[in-house]
Amino acid sequence: MSAVRFPGVYAATTTPFRDGRAEVDEFAAHCAWLIDAGVAGLVPNGSLGEYECLSDSERAHLVQMAIFASMGRVPVVPGVSGKSAAEACRWAEQAAEAGAAAVMALPPTAHQPTPDEVVAHFAEIAKVGLPIIAYNNPFSTRVDLTPGLLARLAEIEQVQAVKEFSQDVRRVAQIRERAPRLEVICGCDDTLVEAMLLGATGWIAGLVNALPAQSVQLYRMCADGEFVAAAELYRAMLPILRWDADPRFVQAIKLAQEEAGRYGGPVRLPRLALPPEEADEVRTAVQAAIKATRTNAL
Repeated sequence: MSAVRFPGVYAATTTPFRDGRAEVDEFAAHCAWLIDAGVAGLVPNGSLGEYECLSDSERAHLVQMAIFASMGRVPVVPGVSGKSAAEACRWAEQAAEAGAAAVMALPPTAHQPTPDEVVAHFAEIAKVGLPIIAYNNPFSTRVDLTPGLLARLAEIEQVQAVKEFSQDVRRVAQIRERAPRLEVICGCDDTLVEAMLLGATGWIAGLVNALPAQSVQLYRMCADGEFVAAAELYRAMLPILRWDADPRFVQAIKLAQEEAGRYGGPVRLPRLALPPEEADEVRTAVQAAIKATRTNAL
């Protein structure tokens, strides 16, 4: 069995833009709000944070501001994904210098790597010394961190967990069987209850940016084994949680923040805002989730 190193709801944070700039002060306030609402950690500069569209200075400042806003209350685990091992290591070193507790990394994003190249990539990041959450997102990287490949990554001491986003809930049990040293973290919002039922211990969440208290409540129900009650709340939240697995998840989650009364702000090109019909679907789903959690006496 793996040790539980990253329990709770970790927020994969959005990046607020205004007038073309990343608003680091707005970002720090958002991080503090999430922590006050009960999240267990922060994950800046992930896919939801639009890391590919950030300048180097923006990316570094966001890590620094997340750590500043946390004030030691929760760990910060920056995304350090990059096209090459050298780029990922550079961001891992920056995270270490800033005081991050761990890092999260995709396989190399420049090309479709072989299994041996994936292992070499993570072995190089491990030299920085921070714990690593391997991020499996075959939809964006064209490589699947299968249970067998994760068993190889588990031989690297610093690789301690996997953020599982294959959208196949069978993977949780398979990973626990093939790579029992790794903690399995749910990485897809609309597989949370199924993943925790099978042994996932954490949740790196997207819609938590709009609905932190509701997300924490859902996680706690699962962690406490209250799966019947959790399923009722989960079904009410699924229409909005499903957007986390849509290619337009960044647009949807930022819009959900706005509907929940928080600043989401625009996305950066090449992303475009949602068309009106889909935007209305997001707004309706957010309101339904808020109503459901009020009914559950959140």
